[in-house]
Amino acid sequence: MRDLGKNPVKVAVVGLGRWGNTIAGVLERTPGLALTACFTRNPEKRAEFAARFGCGNEQSYESLLARGDIEALIVTAPNNKHADLTITAAARGKHVFVDKPIATTIPDAKAMIAACRKAGVKLAIGASSRRLRGHRLCKKLVEDGLLGTVALVETNYSKESGLNYTPDNWQYFKDGSPGGPLMQVAIHQIDNLYYLFGPIKRVSAEFRKMMSKSENPDVCVLWLEFESGLLGMLGTSFITPGLGQERHPYFINAYGDQGSFHHDRWTGTEVWRKGAQDAERIDYEEFKGFDYLGEELRDFAEAIATDRSPEVDGEAGMHVLAVVLAAMRSSELKRPVELKEILNLRG
Repeated sequence: MRDLGKNPVKVAVVGLGRWGNTIAGVLERTPGLALTACFTRNPEKRAEFAARFGCGNEQSYESLLARGDIEALIVTAPNNKHADLTITAAARGKHVFVDKPIATTIPDAKAMIAACRKAGVKLAIGASSRRLRGHRLCKKLVEDGLLGTVALVETNYSKESGLNYTPDNWQYFKDGSPGGPLMQVAIHQIDNLYYLFGPIKRVSAEFRKMMSKSENPDVCVLWLEFESGLLGMLGTSFITPGLGQERHPYFINAYGDQGSFHHDRWTGTEVWRKGAQDAERIDYEEFKGFDYLGEELRDFAEAIATDRSPEVDGEAGMHVLAVVLAAMRSSELKRPVELKEILNLRG
């Protein structure tokens, strides 16, 4: 088996905006991966990134792919560029890690999965939120049977980013980030629900445009039916401030016949057990030390080294995308939409 300590996976970052720089910083502290090169169309950004992180600077995507020392790409480019970048990279034998969402359409997602499968390379989707230590704890609580039969889940992830987008931002446009906050931030909560409670079967949704000036809505509510029969609700707003720069509304609550948990990313997890007189605060002692962004990148490297599937593969990414698109279709048609309708769409 490949020793990643002695022979790390050499990667290139494609897309050098805010998140590309964040991921590069994580790569610097993540064993098993070596940041080797970068690419974006803007020469000034390329030069600045290369100088900051001490990596190569390629003038074209084709020249980047032609490098024999590059084994994998970390794609943090705009959502609607993911498919073309991934398909081209797979054809050149490169493994691909794509930050969420996998793509903006199901045909694109299917084409990405097929291209990587044909080329025998790994496709991983950056669904980092499920790796937060609090969500790992929630998974343990569910698996340990704390809730008994789970009947209902509710979640929210809201920010005020929608108020800041202008035509200079790709997130401003419908083809860049359709669905607004659902595609851009609350897609993390869809993946969390999928991770904790399994596949989603049917979606009903409403979208509204309240205050933002972009082409996209800035608030939506989803009603979810899981394959298991569990019911859920998800809300998201792109006009809602948090506390300071980072502490935006972000929670998951789950209710069963034996208990419930109430998890807030910032304040922790509270458990209500059947028959108990008081709620129980659960600490994170066994989950301390988690580097959630580093964890997903390490998983990608290990998947390459051991020839296994990443935790969040293309199929998982496509399921989550299908929930977003089903919600958009539901709001348009004013009726519930089953995921199979979305997954079977052509064109």
